[in-house]
Formats: sequence, C-alpha cells, structure tokens
Amino acid sequence: MKGIQILSKSLYHFESRIKKTPSVLKICICIVCVSLNIHAQELNKKIDGVMQKYVELDLFSGTVLLAKEGKVLYAKAFGDANKSYQIKNNIDTKFNICSMGKMFTGVSILQLEERGKLKLNDPVSKHLIDFPLGDKITIHHLLSHTSGVGNYMRHPVYRSKRSEMRTINDLLPFIYEQKLDFKVPGERFSYSNSGMILLGAIIEKITGQSYSDYITKNIFSPAKMNDTQMKFWDDVVKNRSIGYMKSLSGKYQNNVYKSSAPQSDGGILSTVGDMLKFDQALYSSILINEASKQKLFTAVMPKVTYGLAFQVEDRHKNKVVGHSGGAPGFSSYFSRYLKDKYTIIALSNYDMISKNVVHYIEDILYKVEYKLPRPRLNQFIYNNMNKISALGSLEKMADFIGTYYTIRSPQHLNMIAYEFIHEDEKDFAIELFKLNVHLFPNVANGYDSLGEAYEKNKQYDLALKNYEKAVEVAKKNADLSLNSFTQTLQRFKKEYHK
Repeated sequence: MKGIQILSKSLYHFESRIKKTPSVLKICICIVCVSLNIHAQELNKKIDGVMQKYVELDLFSGTVLLAKEGKVLYAKAFGDANKSYQIKNNIDTKFNICSMGKMFTGVSILQLEERGKLKLNDPVSKHLIDFPLGDKITIHHLLSHTSGVGNYMRHPVYRSKRSEMRTINDLLPFIYEQKLDFKVPGERFSYSNSGMILLGAIIEKITGQSYSDYITKNIFSPAKMNDTQMKFWDDVVKNRSIGYMKSLSGKYQNNVYKSSAPQSDGGILSTVGDMLKFDQALYSSILINEASKQKLFTAVMPKVTYGLAFQVEDRHKNKVVGHSGGAPGFSSYFSRYLKDKYTIIALSNYDMISKNVVHYIEDILYKVEYKLPRPRLNQFIYNNMNKISALGSLEKMADFIGTYYTIRSPQHLNMIAYEFIHEDEKDFAIELFKLNVHLFPNVANGYDSLGEAYEKNKQYDLALKNYEKAVEVAKKNADLSLNSFTQTLQRFKKEYHK
C-alpha cells in the first residue's frame, strides 16, 4: 500500500540517522518505529475495508487521501474515470472539485487585502460601480455568505443559457436582476454562489487579470499545484474524469451537458495530491499570512459552521477547516485538522458521497465506532417500493423506513422523491412528497415540491392547495425562499387555475 510504503521509507531514513545512538535508546526508537508501522497497517486495513464496501455497493468512484503533517498515510483510487472507454481512476486523476474552489477565491481576496488593494469592509459598489443591490453589502458579507445575495443558478433563464456562460461578466446580469434573499446584510447566513461570482468580478477589476490567470499565478504556481486548472467541459484535458449520475434503476448518465463553466464559485479541476499541496501551503506564509488565515478560519456567527470562504467546525478537539463541493456527477470534501495536522481529501465522479467517505476515515482515525457502508436510502426505497406502497398510511411508511434508516433531512427525502418522478413513478413520488411534509410539516419547500408533483400529475386542485401552503408556511417561518414560492404560486394561477 502506498501509505505504508511512504511511512516505511520515512522510518528507514530516520533509523539510518541514529546508528551512533546508544544501544538502549536505539531499542526504544525501534520499538516506536515498529509500533508506528503496525498502526499504519491497521489504519490502512480499516480504510480499505470501508472503501471496498463502497465499491461493492457502487457508491464511490474517485480518489481518497489521508496525510499527517503533509506525509501521505493512505492514498488510493477507485472506479472508472471514463466508463465508455473503461479507463480507471488513478491517484493523479483530475476531478471537478466543485465548491471547494471557493477557498481559492477567499485566499485571493485576503491576498489583495494584504497588498493594500482592498479592505474587507469596502462596499461592493466601490469596486463594481454598476452593482445595483445596495451600497451596504461589503466584501466581508460576500465572503461570509451573509450578504443576502442569492444564487444565479436559480435565475429562470440560466439553465437554458448555461453552456454560453463562460466568463464572470456573462453571469453578472443574472445576479443583478435577482432580488435579495434578505435586506439587512450581516443579519443571517445564507450560502450564496452569486456572492462568490461577485468576488471573482472584484478580483478581475482590481488586478486587470482574468480570475483564472490570477489564481494560477498567485495560488497554483507558488503552491506547486501543477495539476490544477480551470477548463471547460468541452476542453481536452489529460487524465480527466467524467462525472456520472446513477438512476434508481441502475442506468448511468454522464454529466457533460449539465456542467457549468468553472468560475470563482467553483468548478476547477484538481487532484488529491494538489489539494494536499494547497493544504501544506496554508500552514506556511507562501499564500497568506497568519492574520489572514485567522480571518478565514473564524466562524462568522454562533451556530454557523462557516468562516470566510472556508467551512469551520470543532471536532475531536480540533478546529476542522476546509470545504465541501457538489454538482451533477461530482462530489468533493477537504478537511484539515489544525491541531493534529491531519488532512483528509476525497474527490469523486459520483455525486453526494465524498463527505460520507471523509467522515468514515475520520471515525477510523479517531477510533469512533462505525458500521460499514450500506445501500443509500433511495436504493432501499426503490427496492422496497411495492412493499411501501402497500402499507396504506404515512405513519406505517414512516415506521417501516425508520426501522432501517433515520430521515434527518427534509431535503434528502425530497430529492429521492424527485428521482422517482424521473423514473416516471409519479404516483409513488407523490406518496414520498406527502411523507416528507408529514415528517417535516414546518418546511415550506416540501409543500412546494408536492404541489409540483401534483401539477405534473395533472391534479391541479391539489397542486394549488400545496403551493398556497408553501407560501403560508414560508411566511410563518420567514423562509428565505418566500419570493420563489410566491412566484411559483402566481405562475400556476396564471397558467392553470381558473
């Protein structure tokens, strides 16, 4: 195993330096070396056990890396980079790291602050003079996702124009046309891709360079990240993985026509090795100084696990910083344990899996009891669809599923229900949406999705009822998506309901 080989070589060189050491000390050192080697073997064996189970269930394809103080303890690749040509992933395969790229935007802004080119409390309008969303939104608000600026991907025209959006300037009109999610900057946290695009625009405005040129010169080159680059979906890139989405019935679809262009909010190609180089560069002053790192790695408000362009959590007596990423056909997760100097990275060309992999490795590392991976909830429901349908009540459905899985998130069950719509199982999807609002009655999005399912099934009275319920619940809970739910209701009334 690569991790064991690297550790063994390190131990060999260490032992070779102590030939003149007194015998008793030599014995002690040898005992320590043997102990470390055994520990590394046990660690590798346990991680292999988890990863092989993931592969057996076809839940993970990609690369995984664990390091301590920059030294690799475990690094392996799994699955296919290209299923059409049966090309396997390898440890140097390049993956779309999705929103992990936001960290590069954060580091870039702090570099410019160190160089006196901007201040974090500068209003956005100081640098983007045509910015129409108010002069109280600052650079700090954008970095911390507390600006109220939303998500350009929700713009009604974006999906049809996605393939044409190749520059930051292409996206700015979408952002400028959208309403704010909330009007008082700094009062709450709301994750915003649009905010990161605006930061990219500021970087380009101040430096006179493209975002790609800036981060290549000021982050990738100094950190020696030679395999990290911004490339479009139709560029030919050596050793690049294709993203895959797997349907409930087991069919694969590549993500080529669902890919967005790489921008300052994510979509960059990288490898686990290059992300480890980025990790190590952050322990030095190669990229930014200690004061800047302190800003990036400090949570913006209580009960929010986010700093400035970095996720920030406290786990296992460590401040854990990094970022996750997700897009159709890709997922990524990057965790840095600042006290213990561990780094865990997972990059995958399957969606919604890398975070789980990293947390498994973390459990192994910190000796937390765990169970081996099992099929996803969506697959369990699909395999038991007839049995669930026959139960006859939402309470019995909840009890049956709850015996095997804990449904903690309304978003999770909602996404599964949409998968059944894509399989043309609309009636069963409606039952799942109904189960979701039964389990989470105070979540407005559940009613909105149930309304959409009824609309697709041409049950218009029930669709109207649930669209109205979504707006009612959103108002009651000051839901940030109230405007979106209201627009859906108005659109439906105009198109269908007389």
